[in-house]
Amino acid sequence: MSTADVKPPATSQEPKFEWDFDVPDTPFWKDMEFTVARNFLTCYQPQDIERMKLDGSLCVHDRLLYLLSELQSTLSAREVAVAPQQLHVADSRTWINLLLGIATIQQFLDRPKDEEETISKLIATTEGRIQYSWLNMMSGLSLRSGNFASAEAAAREVLPVMQTHEKCGPDSPQALGTTRTIIASMWKQGGAKEDEARRLAEETSALIEGMGCSKFAKYQEEEREMLRELTEKLEKGEDAVHV
Repeated sequence: MSTADVKPPATSQEPKFEWDFDVPDTPFWKDMEFTVARNFLTCYQPQDIERMKLDGSLCVHDRLLYLLSELQSTLSAREVAVAPQQLHVADSRTWINLLLGIATIQQFLDRPKDEEETISKLIATTEGRIQYSWLNMMSGLSLRSGNFASAEAAAREVLPVMQTHEKCGPDSPQALGTTRTIIASMWKQGGAKEDEARRLAEETSALIEGMGCSKFAKYQEEEREMLRELTEKLEKGEDAVHV
């Protein structure tokens, strides 16, 4: 399962899933989005990170620019190292991790065209169920760009895969995140779509309330809060781009 959409790490008393990740407690990572940290750090070995100049005095924007530059430089170096082979063929895991990190940072730098280009490369160079992870990212990008019908269509294609994936399920963080995208994209379309979104939000709330005995129980309160925040923003007519 892709780590494109993940949650903060579990405590030692809770089950830990493959998408959980411990972000270093250092000034550089303070106030940085969890997905940015996780998707960057998974591209490197600890000794590589130690050699980097992770200046915690920089503002978040400048820290993001630094991380993007590091990832792009690493990508270029890896591509040269395997030439004439293509990197996505020679080392698909490295290719995926680097482009995922780049796309994530492009999102938080608000560079939608660059982000779309990166996600499109991932879609074009991978096969099988992992493509749905990139389609899910494209759905989120469409939502943030105001292309609500496209966002809904892509998320609806992804949702059944998340709900039936052996590592996920209907109440998994991945499936619930995709469901929130559908709720937001339908709500923003208005009319009958908004009515449908309200019904789906109620159904999703009921699903979350039943998570207490689920293997994903540790995420229950967080999922409850994210759905509540989303519906409140939608009720107020505010943008709900991070679902």
